[in-house]
Amino acid sequence: MAEHPSPKEILSALLPALKVAGAYAQQIQQRISALPDKYEGDHLFANALTDADLSIQTFIEVTLLATFPNLRFYGEEHEKSYNTKYFRAIDLGPQGDYLITLDPIDGTRYYMDGHPNYLVMLTILNADDFEAAIALSPAHDRYFYALRGKGTFVGTL
Repeated sequence: MAEHPSPKEILSALLPALKVAGAYAQQIQQRISALPDKYEGDHLFANALTDADLSIQTFIEVTLLATFPNLRFYGEEHEKSYNTKYFRAIDLGPQGDYLITLDPIDGTRYYMDGHPNYLVMLTILNADDFEAAIALSPAHDRYFYALRGKGTFVGTL
């Protein structure tokens, strides 16, 4: 793969893995077990963490490291990840040095409660703005993505 892939190349390469992650989330939702809260405090929604969050993040991290080993990456569950240390950085860099961010289960509390209102979300950030974003809604069999300057699109999982 290219040393400096474009946002479109990154999304194209990650889409198959994101689809698998979404299917996984959908299949195990009814059997999911909650893990201890991420942080101390009583914010019900911010603290929610499941096996699916960690498994999906690990799967996407492995895919990224195998495909684009020089990209920056920040996963919401970075503190519990075994792979964070293998990424070059977890913060924004200079223009053109993209940062990939992942929320493996956005809406974890809803997910834990069996509701369909959750997403697998990934963004590609540049020093000054979003370059691309994709949100998969496994329960609705859809994904939505946007590329800066190109528009917004919808697809079927």
